[in-house]
Amino acid sequence: MITRSYKTVLYAFVFGWLLAGSMHAQSLPAPLRYVDPMIGTGGHGHTYPGASLPFGFIQLSPDTDDRDWDWSSGYHYSDSSIMGFSHTHLSGTGISDMADILIMPYIGHTRLHPGSKNALGDDGYRSAFSHGTEVAEPGYYAVTLDKHNIRAELTTAEQLAHHRYTFPTTDSARLIIDLQHGLDRHRSWLTERVLDAEIRLVDSVTLRGYRISSGWAHVQQVYFELRLSQPVQAMGIATDDVYRDGSTFGRGRNLKTVLSFSTREDIPLEIQVAISAVPESVRPLWPAASPGFDELRQQAAAQWQQALSVVEIEAPDSIRTIFYTALYHSLLTPNRIWDEQGQLSYTTLSQWDVYRAAFSLHTLFRPELTDALLRTLWRDYRKNGYLTVWKLWQDEVNCMIGTPSVPIVAEALLKGQGSLADSLYEAVYTSLTTDNPVAPWSMFDRYGYIPNDQGERFTVSKTLEMSYANGCAALLARARGDAARYAFYSRRAGYYANLFDPASGFFRGKNSGGAWVSGFDPTVTDEKDFVEATPWQYLFHAQHDVPGMVALQGGPDAFGKKLDALFSAGSGKIDAHILDITGLIGQYAHGNEPSHHVAFLYNYIGQAWKTQARVQDICRRFYTAQPDGLCGNEDCGQMSAWYIFASLGFYPVHPASGLYDICTPMVEAALLKLGNGKTLDIRCRNYGPGKSYLAAVYLNGKRLTYPRLRHDEIMAGGELVFEMSASPVESAFESE
Repeated sequence: MITRSYKTVLYAFVFGWLLAGSMHAQSLPAPLRYVDPMIGTGGHGHTYPGASLPFGFIQLSPDTDDRDWDWSSGYHYSDSSIMGFSHTHLSGTGISDMADILIMPYIGHTRLHPGSKNALGDDGYRSAFSHGTEVAEPGYYAVTLDKHNIRAELTTAEQLAHHRYTFPTTDSARLIIDLQHGLDRHRSWLTERVLDAEIRLVDSVTLRGYRISSGWAHVQQVYFELRLSQPVQAMGIATDDVYRDGSTFGRGRNLKTVLSFSTREDIPLEIQVAISAVPESVRPLWPAASPGFDELRQQAAAQWQQALSVVEIEAPDSIRTIFYTALYHSLLTPNRIWDEQGQLSYTTLSQWDVYRAAFSLHTLFRPELTDALLRTLWRDYRKNGYLTVWKLWQDEVNCMIGTPSVPIVAEALLKGQGSLADSLYEAVYTSLTTDNPVAPWSMFDRYGYIPNDQGERFTVSKTLEMSYANGCAALLARARGDAARYAFYSRRAGYYANLFDPASGFFRGKNSGGAWVSGFDPTVTDEKDFVEATPWQYLFHAQHDVPGMVALQGGPDAFGKKLDALFSAGSGKIDAHILDITGLIGQYAHGNEPSHHVAFLYNYIGQAWKTQARVQDICRRFYTAQPDGLCGNEDCGQMSAWYIFASLGFYPVHPASGLYDICTPMVEAALLKLGNGKTLDIRCRNYGPGKSYLAAVYLNGKRLTYPRLRHDEIMAGGELVFEMSASPVESAFESE
């Protein structure tokens, strides 16, 4: 059992480590030493290994390529060369953007292009590297650039990035600042276009500039000021790849700067880069006394130590590594950003992903973040006229489908968190009755579903997602005693059933006249009716009405057989270009969010032992401590939040309900330091290999008779005890 004395010892160790300045991974305190940012950088995880803070504005990380799906974060573990280090990145998304202000050190003649990663020569500034020289820790990244034996180190503060480059002794050290570089600018369907860029030499150690680009975010503005630890000896600027030696000012859409220095191997070249989304706030970002690199690195580590210490676990080291890396990934987004008035808001709001579990994680530990996110949603609602769908930088990109902010708002308010309740309640209504680019509400009301022949894509998925949003809103209306809106939302929440075909047993596309779309195959991806999924993978997507879904399938026994069939169905004909359908067990696809709640549905039909076995299998099969240790896009914390909840023994199938479904924990013990100041002590009896089932669960000494917990029970703190078993126990949730 984890005790309070353990916590005291832990914090004393952290303080001692920071005071001593120990910077080796092996000597990092727990839980920092269990975080491996390389997990997810291989396979299809799409994470980056570089330096950031919890919910930090800057993501300073290496870029190994600027094109193709598996380079959505700019880095992939399969590569063996680096283009440079840029300051903004996305964590685990399925679309690329950002990678602003690339800086790369090298030696020798002026180079303006990175060169080919497959044919490394002397033509480009790209360098080979070895993974054996990489160090990736929370708030710190380092690597040796083999081309000229340059040691690169990165760390960051809130809006201040710090680079440290140790060159060999040379009179021809160079830095290129490439303002054209960005992710996905080579794809025809999503082109990163630099609209304008500028850079100027302010004095011998200071440069200032900006880059305005258009990609996934339609307009992204990045303003920066760069300070060097030693004066520039020479400078040149290339506009449209025409290099002007001695030039100290440039403006254009293809803009690059090369700086020259003399260096010594015992004196690193250091660069601090202050970054802002608005020009007025760049210069005030500099502290009165700028901390040195090592001090900044220690400050970043201390912030991560505090953020990660909300959960203490006892488990084998492999599980500790997976767990704390998942917790780390869940804290990389959303990202803080400031507007022209200096007002804080949040961006990288991947609502379609995070409403399922990642946001619920914040409601347990960070009510102040919940409130800040609601305030951000309110401000953006006033600007857009509806609650945002997917916010990137300061832009609404309308990615994915439905109105996924509604479940987030409903969950927070129903849990008693967040302010602006009255205003947001009205915003929910407006957002569920005003057409937006991905939720045609007037069509939804006219037909009771989204028809297949009215110019809309993803019609079945949209119908299900829009029904779910109404189900969340209905709970909110009921809690506020609003009978009229409760009836309105409840009726619409049931529209999902209008697309259920009893003959096939699946949700299917239907045209405006009521006829089913022909040629149906539940194992085939059909982007006309389903988004990133087959019909199997959206079959159970009415988690707001599990009894209704059970009834559609013919009752608990038939529903259970359908769940079993999902996990045993053939892989079918999943289109090669639908890259998000990964992590397959039969037709269950853990690599994409619509499947995430499904394994827990056995709990609703008296087969809780199947939930326990399935969740344990998913944890072991699809989460490992390797670079390819995530089976699909990490998706801004959602893939990781699933593992965190599953490891602790409960998961929010329908987050707005405030209920969490029980499963078998992966950890032996855990101490949750909740956001209200209370603690929940989780312990497992008879823990060990092969113990995938539960014999009983006790909350504060009382045996649970249903396989779920309420949010208020968790937040009240106390003790949660799991009795584990090597074989299924059908009576696990019967009263004694």
